[in-house]
Amino acid sequence: MQFDDGVDVEIPTMAAFVKRLRLRRKWTQRQLSEHAHIGLGTVQKLEQGDKVSVGDRALTALGDAMCFDEHEHAHLRALAGRPDFSLGEAASAADMVTLLDRLTIPAAWMGGWDFGAANDPFRALFPGMVEAKSMPHWMFGDPRAKLVLPDWHFDALVIAGVLRHYCAVEPGGPTGDIVRELAATSGEFRRMWASGAVYVRRPDVERRVWSPSTGTMRVVRESRIPAASGWLILCLPTDGEN
Repeated sequence: MQFDDGVDVEIPTMAAFVKRLRLRRKWTQRQLSEHAHIGLGTVQKLEQGDKVSVGDRALTALGDAMCFDEHEHAHLRALAGRPDFSLGEAASAADMVTLLDRLTIPAAWMGGWDFGAANDPFRALFPGMVEAKSMPHWMFGDPRAKLVLPDWHFDALVIAGVLRHYCAVEPGGPTGDIVRELAATSGEFRRMWASGAVYVRRPDVERRVWSPSTGTMRVVRESRIPAASGWLILCLPTDGEN
């Protein structure tokens, strides 16, 4: 797309980016192939915009040869269909604590299966959850979980199902340790695990929560937002809350 001032504005392509970086180095296509240790034909096809499969190792070598910084590396990977989001800015842990303190609704920041921080309304809504070793440990090991969750059996079954799923997503990760610990300490967990239930997430975002201190039932809608290498959990009020 060319404008009256003679400037071209084009949507980025792998072909144009590779060629621009090569010319910046003042290399021929053959020189680029030698520096990146990839075939000359591959370089030619890339710059022509032909469909060519470039493996991770070759893509890294190509970036090491041409790119000046991590941003160009990330852009090259994105153009190759392998985006790297690690350079995206995320809120710090301190930012999350400040945010939680300013929220009036129950909210918490969860990294993995445990909590990094929570505000007072969240702690009051789920007593003991934040202090537990992990959320599954609270669900199956703290009697207050059954007290405040009228649908505890369903909630606990979902947790067992999500644990099963993440054992497959991250084999050898911390989820397996949690499963083994709960299996050794909770008969209820063992029975739910034996059911074979699998969940990727809680199917119903609305949750009933009983407040022993006020003698009232609340209905909250859980919203999870990716934040600071974890999740910002918001317990939003619903029309059904009473």
